[in-house]
Amino acid sequence: MRHTKPSHSVVQTDTADISQEHVPQLQVRTVRSSKLMKCVLGILSLALIVTVYVLAHRSFSHHSATVDPLPLSTERRLEVEVLDGAGSMKAAQYVTNILRSQGYDVVEMKRNNDGMIERTYVVDRSGNLEAARKLATTLGIAQDKVFQKIDRNLYLDVTVMVGKDFSRLKVFQALNERSKR
Repeated sequence: MRHTKPSHSVVQTDTADISQEHVPQLQVRTVRSSKLMKCVLGILSLALIVTVYVLAHRSFSHHSATVDPLPLSTERRLEVEVLDGAGSMKAAQYVTNILRSQGYDVVEMKRNNDGMIERTYVVDRSGNLEAARKLATTLGIAQDKVFQKIDRNLYLDVTVMVGKDFSRLKVFQALNERSKR
């Protein structure tokens, strides 16, 4: 009986073949993980840039809004609230109708929470006093009854407070003359 030596070269060859098969897979995994890391770092960098921009812009916008009132665009209609301080919602409704017919955007009409007032007046809420004066002229309200109290939390431009003297206003006198005919 012939004794043959087992060949270790086959085992070595098999091992060599196996390790050679795993090397490319390992390289592929390394390349994939490297690409994934680059992608993640890119996304994180972009998120950081956007966050810094938003924070800087918010800080700048807040600062400029408190320092200097924003001028109203001539293309935008003034947003107006009409408050009834005369105890006559009909008067407030009439003022609302007149303002809307003149191109103003009356966004709210309601009773005055502080009760009745004697004189009708106009309050500039956005920093555009000239526009508030023009609105007062439209209604026939004296210029000394136009005030400025900027309040950006109201999200409107002008407040018209209709007082008990509403029947003396130019727009109501025109209504009275028409009703007499």
